[in-house]
Amino acid sequence: MHRVHLAAVPEVEQRSPGGKFQSWCRNLSLALGGLRHAGTWGGGHPFDLQIRRIPPGASVCPFHAHFAQWELFVVLRGTATVRAGPETHTAAAGEVFIHPPGEPHQLGNPGPEDLEVLIITDNPPWDAFHYPDSNKWGLRPLGKYFRLTETDYFDGEEAPTPDAPPYQPVPAPPGPALAPFASRKLHPDALPWVPWASPMGKFRGTGKSLSIALGAQPNTPTGLGGHPFDLELGKLAPGECGCPFHVHAAQWECFLFLSGAGTVRTAAGLTPVGAGDVVLHPPGEAHQLTNTGTSDLLYYLVADNPPLDICHYPDSGKWNHSSPRKIFRATDAEYWDGEE
Repeated sequence: MHRVHLAAVPEVEQRSPGGKFQSWCRNLSLALGGLRHAGTWGGGHPFDLQIRRIPPGASVCPFHAHFAQWELFVVLRGTATVRAGPETHTAAAGEVFIHPPGEPHQLGNPGPEDLEVLIITDNPPWDAFHYPDSNKWGLRPLGKYFRLTETDYFDGEEAPTPDAPPYQPVPAPPGPALAPFASRKLHPDALPWVPWASPMGKFRGTGKSLSIALGAQPNTPTGLGGHPFDLELGKLAPGECGCPFHVHAAQWECFLFLSGAGTVRTAAGLTPVGAGDVVLHPPGEAHQLTNTGTSDLLYYLVADNPPLDICHYPDSGKWNHSSPRKIFRATDAEYWDGEE
C-alpha cells in the first residue's frame, strides 16, 4: 500500500517568466510512487492527482486543448474562472467539472484569496496540445513546442513533378462533438447520497457517483462512452465497512480522505487513516476500508476503467469477472478439459 499525508507532500512553485501563470503544486501521484507523464505503459500510474494553489490574479497555464488527455477539477477552496471553449464560467468551492480531449480550457483565480483545486488527469502514451491564444502546438513525450508551417504530405519524400499544381492545404477536420460545459460541471450537494448494503448489513455505506453525473457510462472504458477514470464521493458511518476484503487484477484505486478516521486492511495488517491521508492500491493488493472513528468517514475515490477486471475475495474464496459480470468459485480443471 502506498500512503502519504498531504502536509508531507512539498509544494513546488510553477511560474512563467512574467508571473502571469503561477501556482504551487503538491504532486500526490509522484509522492505515491508514480512517474511524471508516464502511465502504466511506462511504469507509472493510470491517473495523476495534484493539488494546485493559485494566487489571486494568476492562471494555472495558458488556454489550451489536449488531443488525448482528460482533466477533471475539484475546487477545494476559493472561486475559479473557467474558460471552456468560447465560454467563461465560474466554479465555486466544492464544484467538480471535467474537460475531455478537444476542449480548449484554462483555470484562473479572479478572487482576493488563494484558489485551491484537486486536478485528476489520465496518462495517455502520446498527447498533442494547441494554444489558441498564441497559435502554438506542443507534443508529449517529445516536449516540443512549435508553430506550424503547412506542407504537402509528400514534401521531402520525393521530388515534385514539374507540372505539380500549387499545394492547397486540406481543411482541418471538425473537432469532437462535446456536451455543453454546463452539463459537465456540478456541485456534489445537488446529488443525493445513494446507500448500499449487503443483505445482512455487514457491509454498507453511501456514495455519490460524480463521474456518472458528469456524463460517464458506468464501468465502461473510454471509446465506449466511459471516462479514463471515475471519481466518487464516499461516506461510511461509524462502524461501517465499505466492502469485503478484495483484490483487483487490473483496476487501480486511490482514496483521498477528507474527514473522519478509519482503518485500511491489507495483507500487511491494519493501517489507520484520517483527514489528509492519500492511499493508493495498485492491482494485486487486497484491501478493505472500515470506519473506526466516532464520526462519518468522508473520502474521494479515484479508480481507472480497465476494459476487463477480475476480483478475488480471499476471505470467502470467491472470484468476480467484471464483463460479463459473473461471481463464482473456481473448480480446478485441466487445460484441455471440454475441448477434446
